[in-house]
Amino acid sequence: MNDRRKFELIIGTFDAERFWRDPNLAKLPSFSDPEMENVVMAMDELLFPFCEAQDRLITRYRMNVCHKEYLHEIGFKFLSNSTDLESPDGGSAGRTANIFDLLTSADRMGEIDLHSLDGARLSPFAVIPGADRTAARYGLEQGFPDIKTVQTVNSKLYSTELNRRLDLRCDSQTVYSHEELLASGLTLLNQGPFLIKDEFGVSGKGNLLIESETILQRVTSYVADQYSKGKTVRFIIEPFLRKELDFSCQFHIDSDGTYRHISVQQLVNHNFAYQGSYTADDRLLHKLQEAEYFDVMKRAARELYQSGYHGDVCVDSMLLTDGRIVPIVEVNARRSMSLIKHYVDRYLKKHDTAGSMTHATLQFACDVPFDQLLESLDREGVLYKPNRGYGILPLSANTLLINKVVSECKGIRNKQVKGRLYYSLIEGDWDNERLTTKVKEVLSSLSFKIAR
Repeated sequence: MNDRRKFELIIGTFDAERFWRDPNLAKLPSFSDPEMENVVMAMDELLFPFCEAQDRLITRYRMNVCHKEYLHEIGFKFLSNSTDLESPDGGSAGRTANIFDLLTSADRMGEIDLHSLDGARLSPFAVIPGADRTAARYGLEQGFPDIKTVQTVNSKLYSTELNRRLDLRCDSQTVYSHEELLASGLTLLNQGPFLIKDEFGVSGKGNLLIESETILQRVTSYVADQYSKGKTVRFIIEPFLRKELDFSCQFHIDSDGTYRHISVQQLVNHNFAYQGSYTADDRLLHKLQEAEYFDVMKRAARELYQSGYHGDVCVDSMLLTDGRIVPIVEVNARRSMSLIKHYVDRYLKKHDTAGSMTHATLQFACDVPFDQLLESLDREGVLYKPNRGYGILPLSANTLLINKVVSECKGIRNKQVKGRLYYSLIEGDWDNERLTTKVKEVLSSLSFKIAR
């Protein structure tokens, strides 16, 4: 028996949709936020909950030493690279290279000799271009579908078609020109606000709410200008639905097509962007059972399998204010934030507790090392430790500090930058509000300003 097959190589790029999207497609208007793009590129450190002992986690930027020591102390076991795959101020090159591109240009990641991984199983967050090339180069076992299939099933066009195949109510339509966008948009506006969706929009980028003819005319003009320059127009438009809550279902499709339900997570979204996940309550689960929601998920899994896909899936769903359930808003044929939350819960369950997952976007100019943040949280009694039973469990460090590092790489000190701290909030004997207030006090005492 080959012992090397006992461990996995955990790796990922969180803005996978960027690498699935046809670059010749016309875009919706949006604001560029380079600091948040840096945060997204550092998010791969959030993959550590998927690791078991001896698994290797490869991240674009090496994990913060103090953060990793804390995680090891509370019981997470994994190995990770001790060098960066690229400089944090990589600039435009870093915007185009995904982590597999960077990995295949390296032979060694600090103490990890990549060629010693021969036989390990490659376990990506999402299958993007270069994953198969990386597996072939380092002799990794790969059990994922081909990139073309993954690209197809992650398109919102596929989600729309899937609703129709399953005979689910679907008011979405696809428009293929700026003229069609204007005509169909005006028809929808007669009934109320509507959404324009990019085929591969994600987390607030690529969804546009249209509430007036003036805005529609501006967007149509923006799209027409791109069409005149040779871009292909293809958007999904649909009525804006009044929802009570967002939720998602995580399941896995085995390579033989077997369906395995994993969890249902209620979501907190703001302006279509992910803010957090918490375990679905009994009221929602009962409602889903009554509506035969889980049968829909099994049927969706069968369709995905017949389309050639197997692996992790997260289906976004909605409960509307009128009580109707929209089972399939979109299919994410990859791992997800809610799946990470589920794996953190698996760890917490060993310590007879549970948590919710969220983040704080912070602005700061101060030089606060991560160990000082951990020490302050611990001193104030709100850093999660198994024997404490409550507190926050920081899930990331690089996402908080990456823009500070980039700024200093450019020789700029004391510049106010943006960062994001992801964490699991474990209430224990505390209530959510009391714990959140205390955490905010600690952050403020260290000169972090909470942006949201």
